Amino acid sequence: MTTTIDQLLANRLNALRSTGPRTRAGKARSARNALKHGLSRIGTHPPAELADRIADRIEQWRDAYRPDDPAQIWLFERLCAESVRLDACEHRILAARAEQADRALESWDDDRAAEVAALAARLPGRPEAIQPKLLQTRHGVLWLLDRWSELADALAARRGWDSDTRARALDLLGVPASARVAFARSGPDPDHPDSDPEPSLALVGRVIQALRDRLDTYLDARDARSRADAADGLGPDSADIRLLERYAADARRQVDRCRAELRRLQATAATDSPRTAGPVAEAPSPPPRPSRPPRPAPPGPKNTPADADRPASSPAPGVVASIPVTVAPPQAPAPRPNRRARRAQAARARGRRS
Repeated sequence: MTTTIDQLLANRLNALRSTGPRTRAGKARSARNALKHGLSRIGTHPPAELADRIADRIEQWRDAYRPDDPAQIWLFERLCAESVRLDACEHRILAARAEQADRALESWDDDRAAEVAALAARLPGRPEAIQPKLLQTRHGVLWLLDRWSELADALAARRGWDSDTRARALDLLGVPASARVAFARSGPDPDHPDSDPEPSLALVGRVIQALRDRLDTYLDARDARSRADAADGLGPDSADIRLLERYAADARRQVDRCRAELRRLQATAATDSPRTAGPVAEAPSPPPRPSRPPRPAPPGPKNTPADADRPASSPAPGVVASIPVTVAPPQAPAPRPNRRARRAQAARARGRRS
């Protein structure tokens, strides 16, 4: 069917008329069509609930941070917004974990069975990777038991193996596709079923008994422990909780960055601010230091009549007069002659000896 010119023009005219919302309120509503909780980041238009909390946080923290210039005010408001976002993320994480714990008490078996069904849907494509995972959980082994029971019924009805039952058995055993060619060549013809299905049923029965022993040995106890941990809020986090954890970590980093930058700007402004102009008062002069009393002379030998007749410059008897000694300053060592001077000296010495 070809499109005529009239239909093409009509389609283009309808497309031009479909311009979306035109008012500011309509555009704001359209911008929030994909918005779930608004915690991935704080945009220019946060949800109304977050916007009210951010305004309250700004008023509550203003006296504690005291921003002055526009840069400090911008960092302060960003700090308040990220702190509100962090609180909202942590609140949602706690609520999600509480819901997860309640769900573990209410529908543990149903949720685990649904997870196993989604995993087992990939068994025909990757049996060597999916079958070992099914063997590690109680509900996975229960799913395998049901499939082996269905396979036993099919063997009894078809009186042996055929191509369908053989493929199903190899999937349940986890045999990869690369190993099935040699297995098919060495085994019986799948297009001609066996006349006696008893050996095949006995083999399937042994597999079923091994799976039941696996349940009784440790898988039932493991599942009970996992269920108790999930009921106490200690189970593995869901994908939604992990996403909220990433949002909370990002908000925590933004809070620390904004706080550090705000404190840096405030410290810089306090250091660079000019001092208050005014008359500078002279510092008082320190008081005069008290004068020390004269130190008494040390006691000496008593003067004798002979000392009175001795001139003042002569030493007392028994006292050796000190003779001033003039110490010559050390002289610098003579410079070592160079090679030419040493050769001339050696030649003169040889001439004197001759």
